Amino acid sequence: MIKDNPLFAAYLAEKLGADELSITSDWQNTEGWSMETFSLGLKYFKEAKLVESEIILRREPIGGLLEPYDVSVEYKVLSALQDTGIAVPKTYWYEPDPAVFERAFYAMEKIDGDVFTVSPRAEEEGFPDDVQRAGLADDFMSNIIALHTCDWKSRGLDFLGVPGPGKGSALAQVEYWEKVIDRTGYRNHPLAVLSTNWLKVNAPENEKVVVVHGDYRTGNYIAKDNRIKAILDWEMVHLGDPHEDLAYIFISVWRSPPPYNRISHLVAEEEFIKRYETETGIEVDRKKLGYYDVMIAYKVIGIAFTAAYSFTTKVNPDVRPGVFGQTMDKYLALLAQALNTQLES
Repeated sequence: MIKDNPLFAAYLAEKLGADELSITSDWQNTEGWSMETFSLGLKYFKEAKLVESEIILRREPIGGLLEPYDVSVEYKVLSALQDTGIAVPKTYWYEPDPAVFERAFYAMEKIDGDVFTVSPRAEEEGFPDDVQRAGLADDFMSNIIALHTCDWKSRGLDFLGVPGPGKGSALAQVEYWEKVIDRTGYRNHPLAVLSTNWLKVNAPENEKVVVVHGDYRTGNYIAKDNRIKAILDWEMVHLGDPHEDLAYIFISVWRSPPPYNRISHLVAEEEFIKRYETETGIEVDRKKLGYYDVMIAYKVIGIAFTAAYSFTTKVNPDVRPGVFGQTMDKYLALLAQALNTQLES
């Protein structure tokens, strides 16, 4: 238990400039399937005043779905995006020394609110109602627009790796996920080989490099009072083509079922595109969206392969990578479907 560790309490006191600090509660969040997330309740004195607060720690796991992990990337991105109009939590510090808390981690503010789990039956089960939808849809659109229009150069986000011109955005992602798949031992899987080659040959040109979140959807934000208070899960953030985020946002798995067919159960696709194009100046290219449909499915098989590899090779008490690894056949089928759609078009 973290709260029973006096050395860690002393470490926190030093970081916070606090006196008589005690950890009153600790809880490991179970929603996410990647980074480990801990909520800590703290009580201490600062400048002779009693403070009671909560903080969040995000720690690299032993192994998981998105290896190799580097929690410093998420910390640097969230720190750089402060005061941009994007709903991100305040960051406090990054700790690389594994001796402090077993593995590298960073600390950030605790945001109160709800994380909604999306399923095809979400609206039947009561989320979202009309009032929730109005506020959340507005913020859902405004946050991705703010992300795709932020000046990443002045924010120092070029450390993410600036893709080359033209086809560089797409090819950088193909090469990254090709290496991920190679590490897992599935490089020669016939569908992986076919998809890798198709993605390289058909890589589209890109004139607008933006910060790509990589996992933007309902389920990855904290909501309160029908507004989005914080965007979560930045493990796949990178610089690239905005169509990559858009294709992910539009995929069927995050939509409400017909007749509504709302993206992330919030907003009609055409309404989203109209506002997005107006406020970003980026014209949405349907052909590019089709390419990134295949790319996203390719990434997901990389994640499934990594999950299976991690579960079988790492001493990890978390069984969820093993569970996700068992979805390999499902996601290979989705990749085949996405690729066939493009081959037939």
